[in-house]
Amino acid sequence: MDGIVITHDNYLEIMCEKEPSMEGWEALYDATNNDTGMDRFNMPTNRYPLDDFEGFTPNEMHGLLYTPYDDERSPLYIDPELDDERVDDVRICRHVKKYLGMLRERQPLKLTAKGNLPRNFCRELCEADILEGDRSAFEHRSIMREEASYYIHFMNVFTQLIGFSSMDKGYVSSTEKAEEYLDSRSPSEWFTHLFKAHTEKFNWGYSDYYSEAEIIQGGFGFSIFLVQKYGDEPSEVKFYTDKFLKAFPSVLSEFPDKGSTSGKKLFGYCYETRTFERFLERFGLIEYSGAEGIFSMDRSLVKKDLIDHVFKWKVL
Repeated sequence: MDGIVITHDNYLEIMCEKEPSMEGWEALYDATNNDTGMDRFNMPTNRYPLDDFEGFTPNEMHGLLYTPYDDERSPLYIDPELDDERVDDVRICRHVKKYLGMLRERQPLKLTAKGNLPRNFCRELCEADILEGDRSAFEHRSIMREEASYYIHFMNVFTQLIGFSSMDKGYVSSTEKAEEYLDSRSPSEWFTHLFKAHTEKFNWGYSDYYSEAEIIQGGFGFSIFLVQKYGDEPSEVKFYTDKFLKAFPSVLSEFPDKGSTSGKKLFGYCYETRTFERFLERFGLIEYSGAEGIFSMDRSLVKKDLIDHVFKWKVL
């Protein structure tokens, strides 16, 4: 057969592309409509559960990756009857509310010449404990600029991205949308809105200096499933990294070896930072135990009860 030759591995790659090439589709068509059928290639159909996908079919995985909130295409959904009390204390929800409240009291807030938050406001944010993994950096010294704290910088960028704050002529202010949420929206609405914005609008690779690796963010639903399935008992980060790589091995092509550090280890660092530290932990869905420190693949994590309360699954 001319062109693409279908194998088990590239079959899955084509099925899980957002927009497969015409050549890929033609090869799939030829493979599934010849006289001997798919058995000739020893391949599953797109509705066959796969071990590499933890039992999801290629169809389900495609929906989970590219239309995660589509009721007809994705097996994942957020429980429509969230308990306000259980989501009200989630870190990112508390911090966004506090940040916007402090901004509202000072608006319009004059920015620096570079368009950053002023030093005094950054210090007030530190005093209000609007910090994350960089908290220890400011225990014995004052913050000098916005970008010295990746989390304060994230707050500024994220609230603008989702329409909660806006800049105009060197000043930043909260928006009418932010006022509406602050004054009348429930904790469940806050959580759902911020969660969807964080997964769909915010670029997880922003400022972390790793490879683009869009599949890490696109595969957030699969990562949630892994934690729900295996997270009752502590497991090292590497356990989840290996599970993700089993489903999406081609992502390693984006992580070449650097010096004595293997591409696989670099991927592990990236996956941990984006998925666990700056996503699942940020939304109160996991907690760490064991070794501490940057790039510690020996750390273990367990799921928190909230993750099973928020996320449900259905068979398509």
